[in-house]
Amino acid sequence: MSTYFKDFPVTGYSFGNNLPDIGVQNISAYVEIIDNVKNLVAFYTKHNIQEGDRPDQVSTQLYNTPDYYWTFFLMNDNIREQGWPLTELQLKERAAADLPHRVLTTTAELTGKFKVGQIVSGSSTGSTGKILKRNLDLGQLVIDASTLSGTFNNSEVITSQVGEIVESIRLTNSIDQANATKHYIDETLAQVDIDPHSGIVPASYTPVTNLEFYRKQNDSLKAIRVIKPAQVGQITKAFREELS
Repeated sequence: MSTYFKDFPVTGYSFGNNLPDIGVQNISAYVEIIDNVKNLVAFYTKHNIQEGDRPDQVSTQLYNTPDYYWTFFLMNDNIREQGWPLTELQLKERAAADLPHRVLTTTAELTGKFKVGQIVSGSSTGSTGKILKRNLDLGQLVIDASTLSGTFNNSEVITSQVGEIVESIRLTNSIDQANATKHYIDETLAQVDIDPHSGIVPASYTPVTNLEFYRKQNDSLKAIRVIKPAQVGQITKAFREELS
């Protein structure tokens, strides 16, 4: 990031009591020049980031130098806030890290039973785990990965004992959280509700998994605005002059 920060103003700062101030760059400094041009069609064009392209590589492709990589983050609020698009491998690794648990789905009524914190056991596999959270809209129980032993079968009966009462339901699915259904969409791509107890989902409804949702969010970061090559030198020069 040295190319971006090299023109930031220097200010005095003490890193401890009774220590003398030293000169450090004020990285919180801000000017509005790029904000003022990023929505003006005369100054920008569109670019689609390709799989695996780094900011410096895109800068080289557009401007024949890697030095203007930082302009992409100032021209696009979404990548400044959410980060540069991930590769497919990075995306899967992120989803696996964020969503490490096991999701059990059932058409059985869950109201009043199989609550958060209860231990469930699979009648055929002997798998066990603690309920971390529930999604009643989809008939899902999320089993904490840190407590999970086994993976449960798609159609096995699971039980949970509460005092002297043994609760039981039959599963319709058991899957890793990243590939579990997040919601359903209809033919217009609008999110829709289903009846989790009927076991029937309309043919026009399509399930969207957590991983697919991550992928869609990641893909939305790939279409960016960039300063036109003919004007990037002039605009970045004005930015640096105003900054310093």
